[in-house]
Amino acid sequence: MLYLSAALIAYLVGSFPTAYVMGRYFHGVDITKGGTGNIGAMNAYEVTRSKWIGIAVGTVDILKGLIVTFSFLYISGLIASSVAALFVVTGHNYSVYMRFKGGRGLAPSAGALLVLSPLAVLAYLVIYAALRGVGLKLYLSSVVGIFASALAVLWNFSSAHEVELVLAGLFVVVLSKHIGPLKNELIHAS
Repeated sequence: MLYLSAALIAYLVGSFPTAYVMGRYFHGVDITKGGTGNIGAMNAYEVTRSKWIGIAVGTVDILKGLIVTFSFLYISGLIASSVAALFVVTGHNYSVYMRFKGGRGLAPSAGALLVLSPLAVLAYLVIYAALRGVGLKLYLSSVVGIFASALAVLWNFSSAHEVELVLAGLFVVVLSKHIGPLKNELIHAS
């Protein structure tokens, strides 16, 4: 019952469409109708052309992951917290409020992993920045960074197999939203 509660609460929090709400409220635009149609910080910035909106959306989405994951860690322990991390990202990517459309999950994942495995966030940032710095494409750099982050989690929780398994689900949910854009990026590069 505890894990089911963690999953449900986290999913509903993660489903809150920050970018959509802020785009509508502050700019009067439906960000699902512009750019990539994605409900995340990057598309919010691209559609509104407002750095403030992009930063605010990213910050709120990071906080969604951080607060939910920390709350369950404090109240219920590591496994419940990992379940909450998985479902806050699932909610963000497949929002019940947006007909199961959403973002790509990087911001809430970062928030959740700042609680569970800060090394994973660092691994992503270092690899992503290095690859972008040498000219690699955006989504390819991001996917390689996600794998580096997953390896950091495996190393961090090598003695906690339940946590590894749940967080592996988190990485699958994030990668599921990167496959299409990565394919497009690779097709257009050739």
